[in-house]
Amino acid sequence: MAGLTEAPSQPPNPPWTSAQSRAQFAALAQLRLSIFRNAFRRKGGTGELIARILIFPFLAIIAIFPILGAGFGAYVLVSTDRLAMLYAITWGVFLLWQLVVLNISPPGLSFDINTIIRFPLSFPRYLTARLFFGLLSAANVIGTLAIIAADIGIGVARPSLVPWATLVLIVFALANIFFTRMAITWVERWLSTRRASEIFTALIIFGSLGFQYLNLTFNPAFHHGHQASKLPLLLKIFNRVRPVADLLPPGLAATSIVSSAQGRHLTAIASLLGLVAFGCLFLAVYAWRMHREFRGENLSQVSHQPASTRVPPSQRITGLQSATAQLTRSPLSLSPTLSACLRKELLYLRRNTNQLYGFIAPVFMVFLFATRMGASGTGGSLVFPAAVAYSLLGVSILSYNGLGMDGPGVQFYFISPTRLRDVFLAKNLIGFLLSLVEFVLIFGVLVFSARTPSPLIALATLCWLLFATFTNGAIGNLRSLSAPKKIDLSKISRKQTSQLSALIALGVVLACFGIGFAIVLLCRHLGQPWLTIPILLGLALAAFIFYIRVLNRLDTIALNHREAIAEELCKT
Repeated sequence: MAGLTEAPSQPPNPPWTSAQSRAQFAALAQLRLSIFRNAFRRKGGTGELIARILIFPFLAIIAIFPILGAGFGAYVLVSTDRLAMLYAITWGVFLLWQLVVLNISPPGLSFDINTIIRFPLSFPRYLTARLFFGLLSAANVIGTLAIIAADIGIGVARPSLVPWATLVLIVFALANIFFTRMAITWVERWLSTRRASEIFTALIIFGSLGFQYLNLTFNPAFHHGHQASKLPLLLKIFNRVRPVADLLPPGLAATSIVSSAQGRHLTAIASLLGLVAFGCLFLAVYAWRMHREFRGENLSQVSHQPASTRVPPSQRITGLQSATAQLTRSPLSLSPTLSACLRKELLYLRRNTNQLYGFIAPVFMVFLFATRMGASGTGGSLVFPAAVAYSLLGVSILSYNGLGMDGPGVQFYFISPTRLRDVFLAKNLIGFLLSLVEFVLIFGVLVFSARTPSPLIALATLCWLLFATFTNGAIGNLRSLSAPKKIDLSKISRKQTSQLSALIALGVVLACFGIGFAIVLLCRHLGQPWLTIPILLGLALAAFIFYIRVLNRLDTIALNHREAIAEELCKT
């Protein structure tokens, strides 16, 4: 083979360079920016942009108070030599961090970050990408700003503490970030099984309601100077919890700063090392979970189904035949399709934490406030209508994303002889039933704790509820087809609808309440309060006609939007 020279030998797999790692991270950052930018170019993106612009000032106002409170509180405690109370700031920031995680869901992504595993990526780079991809979440931003404000307050009050306090608070912020990521990933792992999901749903509901009860019971703002009798109990609880709380990250951060200010440098260093150890522990537990996902673990309820609960194919056929026979013999004389859809919606109701919370929380809050109004003798005739309108918010907003729980299963609606009219009718019937149950429960709560609403007010409120429910159902069905949003119960997220749909739901309820309130005022001005009932009943009849017309057109609307519906609900 004359003329050919032997090529220089090269290693088959050249070593990975730092430049390639930087290029990967730059590509991920560019991808994240492109997703955010292109989300507003899709159909309905302009409305979502407007909704975010309208919602952002309210979120900023809500977030600015704890941020300023952390800075001002740190300044007051340090300047007045009450350093021992600095733990209140660190614990407040920690609790604020977790509350924001639970109440403000991160922005949705149009792809699963786990898909980057298919590229040439080592586990350390994968772990780093997972850590930094969601770094600008609302919880991290608000919590970090609160820590920066606390550091500024400490520095203004005592500049000599700035270097050590800054170091401690930086480590504290990293520990909080690692803790939230660790907690979210492991909770999502537990939510991948149905039994754990149901248990977690119960814990979330009871925990949230318990926090509301403690807030209303012990918050001085709700007692008007009568909370002094509860201070001994609070101090007793605090003295019992304090030794344990001092050994946790918020307590260690405060102890390190206080010890440094008092000249106890060994204690300050030991507390800082303890805080670093906690951060490393949180990171290690998070890395363990990520390593199992990196190795290909699939988090799904099907994959974790015990072998003892799996039904053989022969029994599945028999069970399907018996279920079909039961549906054809529906005791309510409903069609088999409607009966099956109602059973499916009841299963969704049991497994959807946000739907259950939206049903239970308003009744519980009405009970707490009604008890206080009954004890103080306050409360006018509009308390019952206002409570019913408040409860309607928690139920009605979920009707604006009726197909969210169906996910990829929405494809079967288009290939099976099933009318979407029946599917949405079943969804709406569950919502209407929940609204009616809440109406009865709130009426019973007011009778038990405050005072019984007059028959005129109760009947007028029922007519208004029919008017608002049918209006919400019609508009919610339209938004469910034009702006669907996939709901994944194995992920921690409170975002059940698009932001624009949530604003529309709020606007519809407020508009209905304003119309009802104006009718009440007009009838009282005319001296004929009984006219409220026929007027609201007429509006309810008009809303029902509007709802039926929308319901009959849902199949045509769904066919016109089937590509957008499948794109949103079938994505991984």
